[in-house]
Amino acid sequence: MKSTRETPPAGPPARRARKARDAERSRVAILDAAEQLFAELGFQGASLAAIAERAYVSVGLPGYFFGSKDDLYQEVLQRVFERRDAALDVVATEAERILDESPDDGEAALRRLISGYVEFLLNNPTFVPLLTRDALERIGRREGRPRHSERFAERMIRIMARAGVAEAEEAPEQLFLSVIGMCYFPLEHDTTIVAGMGHRAWARAFQEKRVTHVVRLLRSSA
Repeated sequence: MKSTRETPPAGPPARRARKARDAERSRVAILDAAEQLFAELGFQGASLAAIAERAYVSVGLPGYFFGSKDDLYQEVLQRVFERRDAALDVVATEAERILDESPDDGEAALRRLISGYVEFLLNNPTFVPLLTRDALERIGRREGRPRHSERFAERMIRIMARAGVAEAEEAPEQLFLSVIGMCYFPLEHDTTIVAGMGHRAWARAFQEKRVTHVVRLLRSSA
């Protein structure tokens, strides 16, 4: 027999849960919009009003959730760095597993390490312009908090040492800078130097060749 009981209307707990979900969606939308605009325009160029417009929220909502523009900027950077750290932890673990299973296959481990870092950059297109604009706006000021992943840097050097790269033992910090530069520089200068050479640094085909080149350079010092 069909029940004649009616479903009771949603009470205050349901309304509070709905408001909480709506608030979280707005907060995430603001962070997404801020990340895009800070990458496009830099800290100085992106206003809270423009961020609100991009996020499709009321003009006062970014300030309500995050306080000042600087606080929002720091939150954006923190989120970007956490995303980077999580992705690169996986990459380093995969490269280490290759060496654990095949200690003599240094080339495969290096390829996974370099290709994984490049994949992160390609899959997170705001990362390079965001950090480039951050660096430009900090000219003349030394940042106490590192912008790179110290954990990934340490793991990268250990993996390269296990893969037989001599510089990993002799000049680890210089090697780290060189490897990051070789991967990062073409993307940063896609519209200048790389474009002048007739290439597109953000193209997958270009990056496949780039990874092969970087691995070959590393293997030449093994």
